[in-house]
Amino acid sequence: MQISVIIITKNEQPRLRLCLASLGRQTVRWEEEAEVIVVDDGSAVPVGPGEVPPGAPQPRVLRQDVSQGRSASRNAGAAVARGQRLLFLDGDVLLSPEALARHGALGPDEMGRGEQRHLRGTRFFSDPRTGTPWPGKEAKVRSMGDLTPHLVTEDLIANAPFERLLARSEAAIYPGAAPRRLYDLEMGSLRARSAPLAEWMAAAGHNFSIAREAFLEAGGFDRDISINEHRELALRLCRRGARVVVVEGAVSVHLTHREGWRDPLTGEDRWEEAFARRHPLETELMLRLWRSLAGDATLEPAQRLMTLEEVDALLRPRPHVAAALEPA
Repeated sequence: MQISVIIITKNEQPRLRLCLASLGRQTVRWEEEAEVIVVDDGSAVPVGPGEVPPGAPQPRVLRQDVSQGRSASRNAGAAVARGQRLLFLDGDVLLSPEALARHGALGPDEMGRGEQRHLRGTRFFSDPRTGTPWPGKEAKVRSMGDLTPHLVTEDLIANAPFERLLARSEAAIYPGAAPRRLYDLEMGSLRARSAPLAEWMAAAGHNFSIAREAFLEAGGFDRDISINEHRELALRLCRRGARVVVVEGAVSVHLTHREGWRDPLTGEDRWEEAFARRHPLETELMLRLWRSLAGDATLEPAQRLMTLEEVDALLRPRPHVAAALEPA
């Protein structure tokens, strides 16, 4: 089997149905070339057969009664996968029709990052198909007036050209100038291959694929890191000779579900401490880059890093240090 799609989900059944509907448009033969594994990470209402819309592939559902987090959930899906390549998705994204085929064409030493976009208008909806608001967002949704331009229906996903969704979407995973700035920086660097020692920082959390054998040999995602776990895994694989590449035309569209965005500097779940225990220099440089891009006034001008190329330069061995380490 060529590729296994591993979807992690929790309490987002309406979005999951849309995600699965987008897989029904893929240009692969399901169960011959590709399979879908859904890891239900402790949803209050378990994911069941009713979440599979007409025309979508039938997934294998792994249920975790107690939430284990993103890393452990992805590892659980990978453990039962049969594909030569693993494509990691979240349950709130839609894939372009050729995405699986394009990821599946990558080589064993390539980690694939697809193009990523988002739909801003879905963030106040618990159900993007109907415009049902999140609790507390009823007034906001009423103020939007006609919801038709913001809805994402199963019929739209199954029958309309994907370009209609693309026309409504914007680049980057989340809305806002900061996510767009980081996205453009990362994708530009990957396309130019201008920062090979820092390209692990451009790994993505979804629409991201890895050869299964390489994933298993590396031990999968670190369970202690639940934010930026994809970057930590990519760092370990890059040290083994792998590289991160852009998968052109493999587009995901994120059905946003929150105001704001997941700021990597928040320290949520204390991920940076676990990352730094394993990779102290890389963690320090990564945080400096993000603080610089965020305009952190406490960072001295000489310490600022504005590109992956600048990070790459600081990760390169210093000639005088290498010479000093050579035996006399």
